[in-house]
Amino acid sequence: MIRPTLLLPLLLAGPAAAEEAERCPPDAVELDPQRHLRALSLDLRGTLPTADELAALDDDAEGTIEAFVDAWLDTDAFAGQVVRRHRALLWNNLTNLSLLAVNSGLERNGGVYFRRNLARMYRGQIVPCLDEPARFGDDGRILTRAGEDGARREGWVEVRPYWDPALTLRVCAFDAQANEVSPTGTDCGTLAGHADAACGCGPDLRWCFSGASHRPVVEALGESVDRVLYALVREDRPYTELFETRRELVNGPLTYFYKYQTGLPRGFAFEPAPLDARRLPDLAFTDRDRWVEIALPAEHAGLLTRPAWLLRFQTNRARANRFFDAFLCSPFQPPDGGLPVADEASALDPDLQARAGCKYCHALLEPAAAHWGRWAEQGFAWLDPARFPPQREDCRLCALRGTACSAECRDFYVTRALSEAEEPFLGMLRAYEFRREDHVRHVERGPRLLALTAVADGRLPACIARRAAEWLLGRDVTGADDRAWLDELARGFVAHGYRYRWLVRAIVTDARYRRVR
Repeated sequence: MIRPTLLLPLLLAGPAAAEEAERCPPDAVELDPQRHLRALSLDLRGTLPTADELAALDDDAEGTIEAFVDAWLDTDAFAGQVVRRHRALLWNNLTNLSLLAVNSGLERNGGVYFRRNLARMYRGQIVPCLDEPARFGDDGRILTRAGEDGARREGWVEVRPYWDPALTLRVCAFDAQANEVSPTGTDCGTLAGHADAACGCGPDLRWCFSGASHRPVVEALGESVDRVLYALVREDRPYTELFETRRELVNGPLTYFYKYQTGLPRGFAFEPAPLDARRLPDLAFTDRDRWVEIALPAEHAGLLTRPAWLLRFQTNRARANRFFDAFLCSPFQPPDGGLPVADEASALDPDLQARAGCKYCHALLEPAAAHWGRWAEQGFAWLDPARFPPQREDCRLCALRGTACSAECRDFYVTRALSEAEEPFLGMLRAYEFRREDHVRHVERGPRLLALTAVADGRLPACIARRAAEWLLGRDVTGADDRAWLDELARGFVAHGYRYRWLVRAIVTDARYRRVR
């Protein structure tokens, strides 16, 4: 589009000149050195250049600007800019999630806290306790008083909660019980504890939460991804380490959650845990600003198996879809003109890789999703092959006999067949259902295989170059004029060891960046 200031003289010269200008627009105008430096500083550091930096521009402005670029790329500010850019790709904000079961929530009644959903188990009715100190028998048993409504109410005890030890809460005595194991052998730190009257919230209320007390955990899950990415950029590590690194950073809330609370959620699969909680650093929940680096087990695949990724994209199809969109620039979309209408027989085919209409995307999506086959959906549990083989006889037999299947079978194995085509897969890990022989290795090798395959065939470097160019140029770069340049960027990115810093420098020192945007 021609700017009005350029078009006005042509309009005054007559319609023929204006038409000629529309057909042959003038060459793009480049930024003057000061505006160029301003744009670079905002993109690479997120701040305006200083007066001294602007004053440093002289006759050799281009050389001075390149020196500034080299200096700015090696700063904390640049690493922070890259982190902010990648939040749009990783979507690692989890603050909309509630990770603990509602039965673990403490509700306030007057000045006393209690678990409403479990009140019937303790008091016979959904009522709070008495607003008075609790009384105990000689054997330590909590004493109750029967009310006119038939409820058996106890008093409260004072507790310092793990989320704020400086705070003293009055908590109903039954809910404040600190038993780690009940007299009947129930592990009170699991969901089973919600059905045992001898289980409460545990020491310092470790298995409960109140209001927004658990928010630091979901915030830390997202921030840990930011910090790992920041470290990789700051150290100028290869971009491919995003999909390979076993480095993880944990703070107090994360450590506390992994140690004490992963057995509690309902609706999320956090067990078996993808790390050994016994090897975590000794941090208190309140150590929110203290971050410690740890090494994760070998099965991890960089950011693609971090809780923030697995919980943001809670199905394996969603995980594969986001990877294809963010890192391969290949979103799954229907073809122009829409999908064909399936006939009745095809519409009933349970294999989406073969069903008419569905197979347009699912022939590629299903094998890709299989790479997360050993990571639980709706959670981040790791299904170790030693404990979760491809097929389990107990899961197959309970499915065939119609008897009650174990929780592990129901959650992770095929135990129902709604058609004859599904019957051969009964008792198999869900990721193997309708899996072709040449795709079985996807399940066992995990998302690292998917990422490194895309690196080897050039799709990932090409997409990263395109995403970086779109970010820094502030426009779409899929036009014919940019294709050769993007190919050149991708080849250079590979040749320079997948260094993101090199890629950004190549873009911002190109003539395209200096044009008026």
